[in-house]
Amino acid sequence: MNGPLFNFIFLTRTAKQSSSFDLSMVYLIFALVGLFLLVILLVFTRSRLFPLIRLGYIRLVYGRFSYEFLEFFKKHNLRNPHNNCIKDEISMHFYTFYKSKRDALFFDTDTKIEFGDIPFLTTYKKLIQLKGEPKCINISRFGNSRVKLVGFNKTLHDLKMKTMYYFLGDRFVMGEYLFTDINKVKIADIVAPLTVKYLKGGNIESDNFYITDARGDKINYENNGFSITVRYFFRGDTATNDILDKIFINTGNNGQTLINTMKHEELLNRF
Repeated sequence: MNGPLFNFIFLTRTAKQSSSFDLSMVYLIFALVGLFLLVILLVFTRSRLFPLIRLGYIRLVYGRFSYEFLEFFKKHNLRNPHNNCIKDEISMHFYTFYKSKRDALFFDTDTKIEFGDIPFLTTYKKLIQLKGEPKCINISRFGNSRVKLVGFNKTLHDLKMKTMYYFLGDRFVMGEYLFTDINKVKIADIVAPLTVKYLKGGNIESDNFYITDARGDKINYENNGFSITVRYFFRGDTATNDILDKIFINTGNNGQTLINTMKHEELLNRF
């Protein structure tokens, strides 16, 4: 058995074992190199990779129209993935009801002020169930309170308009109709329905006027020469009023509170 045949078998077996051993080492080396490269990749891309993972989680849990989803883009200085409803600050649209123009007219009504078919204090979730996904969205903060504005494109008397809903926290507190193509607008078509419903008819010749009902809810009509807006402001909830009054009523340090709010919004809107 110590002849040439035995030596051939022994050498063949040894070669196979050596080959198997070498392949195992090669696989191990490849695995270690791959692991090393993965670690290096994670180290250099974690600043981008981890936020993307978090964004996916936020979208899955809260939805792509949620406050959390949009705030993520603001915090990371990324462009808003949705259209903005307005170009200025949300706070200015509320401020209209705290600081009126000198030439504004004021009227009282016995009719309860309502914004279309959506009752005030409706939740955001309920609105989306009724109206579907919004065409535009803005967010802000009033102090510690979240503010969200969502809008839908509508048509009134063959005129394009934007219908917008303002939420403080999760409650609908202000509505707004916006007409931007005023060259095609007949002012009477907008003013007449207001006067018929709330003032028993008549004609109002003013670019800015307010209507207030017995509960304190208000309507503001404004024609600034570039657009026409009709805002409906809810004043029937004490907690909501307290939050807004602390920001928009100029007493004590509240003037500075409004300035801080506007600065915050200006930064948020830079995307």
